[in-house]
Amino acid sequence: MKLMKSLLLIVSILMATSVWAEGGGDRTFERIEELRDRAEAVLIQAEQAAPGQRHVHMAEHMEMLGDIMKQLHENHPDPSMSTEQHLAWMEQHDKLVDDVLNQMVREHKLMMNEYMHK
Repeated sequence: MKLMKSLLLIVSILMATSVWAEGGGDRTFERIEELRDRAEAVLIQAEQAAPGQRHVHMAEHMEMLGDIMKQLHENHPDPSMSTEQHLAWMEQHDKLVDDVLNQMVREHKLMMNEYMHK
């Protein structure tokens, strides 16, 4: 019985650590996704703004993307993750990077359009 209690305690600690680590990564991605969505909204404002007013929104958008890229760069998978968890983490990270790069391309096109019409 004593062995069973010890085994149960060890398993529960390991599971709690795994869940905590996974949850922490989820919260980090949720925060980055919220920032990405806010940046998207600012980019849409820039795209819809009058040509002379776009620069205000684009400057804010550039700053937001810089913050997102910094967080993505600093975010690393937990070394204790299983292979499946690590692959899922990488997929989510890659998707966020792709989303940010797509926003950068849209902003670049908007800036070039702004430059060409001056």
